[in-house]
Amino acid sequence: MEKGECQEINPAKFEKTEDMSCLTFLNEASVLHNLRQRYYSMMIYTYSGLFCVFINPYKMLPIYTDSVQAMYVNKRRTEMPPHLFAVSDEAFRNMMTGTTL
Repeated sequence: MEKGECQEINPAKFEKTEDMSCLTFLNEASVLHNLRQRYYSMMIYTYSGLFCVFINPYKMLPIYTDSVQAMYVNKRRTEMPPHLFAVSDEAFRNMMTGTTL
């Protein structure tokens, strides 16, 4: 393999990062590596800037309960791990205040 064909890797501090837009090197290999590591740890939601990436685990996880939902109410996106509840709560608050992205 030629040196020019290799992609740079991120420092260890970015392992399983919640928001891939924070990666030092944002390339296909680093994105797939981050998603894979998070998936293996059952962290199925990952942010990528404004977007939330979800990888279906094909099994039930206890992450959609009323108590989990309550933890995300009125929280900033950076205060809690990535989750559908964080995205929907932010969308609801923006809708109610007339704020746009």
